[in-house]
Amino acid sequence: MDKVLAALTHDLVGGFNLLSVIGFLVMGLGLTQSRQGRSRAPLAFGLMAVGTVLVFVGIYFGHHPL
Repeated sequence: MDKVLAALTHDLVGGFNLLSVIGFLVMGLGLTQSRQGRSRAPLAFGLMAVGTVLVFVGIYFGHHPL
């Protein structure tokens, strides 16, 4: 479990870790689906909420310099 968390929270570029990047991708997917009319508002809202949670979890578990 520690190896998985370490892999997800390892800094990639500019302090972003994999969880944060996945969160932004999920939020973008929700916006795209909503604007193209492929999904209804509750699904798009849910995807954006999940993406936001992933970004905050990535920030929380990220490695911060002192």
